[in-house]
Amino acid sequence: MTPLLSLYLLLAAANDPLPKELEYRLTLARALPAPYSGAVIVALLPSAKLTPRQIVPLAEEAYQLAGKDSAVALRAWIVYRDNFDKQTNAALGFPVRAESVKAECAAREVDDPRDYYRWAMQAGAREFAMVTRTVRSAVDVGRLAEAVLEGGGEQQASLIVSGLQVAIRSDREFVEAMRFTGLHSSVLKIAEQSSVQVGRTLMGAYRLFLVTNWTNRRCAGNRAEEFQGVIEEFNQVAAKLRGVTPLTAEAALVKNVDTTTGDVEPSRFALIYKVVQAPLDDTSLRSMLTEVAQYRLEQKPGTNETTEEAKAYLYGKLTQRLDGSAMQTLAIEEFLKFVAASRLRTENPRVWFRCARAFYDWSRGNRTRQSSVEAAGEPALTAYIKLTTLLPESEVARVLP
Repeated sequence: MTPLLSLYLLLAAANDPLPKELEYRLTLARALPAPYSGAVIVALLPSAKLTPRQIVPLAEEAYQLAGKDSAVALRAWIVYRDNFDKQTNAALGFPVRAESVKAECAAREVDDPRDYYRWAMQAGAREFAMVTRTVRSAVDVGRLAEAVLEGGGEQQASLIVSGLQVAIRSDREFVEAMRFTGLHSSVLKIAEQSSVQVGRTLMGAYRLFLVTNWTNRRCAGNRAEEFQGVIEEFNQVAAKLRGVTPLTAEAALVKNVDTTTGDVEPSRFALIYKVVQAPLDDTSLRSMLTEVAQYRLEQKPGTNETTEEAKAYLYGKLTQRLDGSAMQTLAIEEFLKFVAASRLRTENPRVWFRCARAFYDWSRGNRTRQSSVEAAGEPALTAYIKLTTLLPESEVARVLP
């Protein structure tokens, strides 16, 4: 935070003090890792019943905390734009997202704009048209399609067609989009809701996108990916529109595999199997926890994951498996020690929040467990748990990442 902004916030607070309860929640939010601290600050505002003069400095603070996270920055920008006074406030620059970095097969994380296009849709037609120029990956198109389905119409369908044409880059991104975004379901619904001509054009572009990705070089770990359901649902919509060539099962057959790198190395595959499926008793669990603690990730070309991120994944899978078991507490204790001593909070806040959410799920409604999380010695974790206890349960999912 710049000195000028800090001074501005202090002056604003002195002239127009915030409710004490909100001030405390904001203090906890600021203890969380950026950019998510900014996201929480913005999310706390709608229910606070504040004046524009009170909202503006908080929206600007959230905008600054967002840094390179364009989804958080855009959300803060909208709140700022809708409340700032041109006579006394400077306009903030519109946050344009950088083009996504191509993810190869070994990449654990794939660039994901999350709600960026949805917030851009809410910002206005001019802003939405501008941000769609950053669409490059299949995940980008998936998020764009979600936004168009939610707030657009067939007039934006051409933007999805353009995105599908440029988004054929890697199998890693393609499978990520098909698994974790609304790409498939959104495209089909938009095609059904649009005029016949627009629907046919969109379905034709989507068919070419699918077939091209299926026939391109596939990642070794994706060879067994099943697309029969995608084919059947595509053909159902295609039959309604007529004039759209149906898909066949042969179109999804793997023809070319990337053998230069595997998605997981053998030693990690064996450990994941143990964590997820091996028989467990107290002795074997302690042995497994030792293996996870001592695990070191083998770096391969194209890998963008760290050992700490890999360990967080393993601890998360193990504690999830033990949900409801008496042995879960032991695993959670080790998981907590690991996160508190790790660099995840500063180096990968997204993974850190995934861990924090697991601790929240474990400790929800149990003061003894909440105290255990707070005793881990990680101020940001303590702030996170305190926020979950202060917010109504219906608000937790809306406010916290």
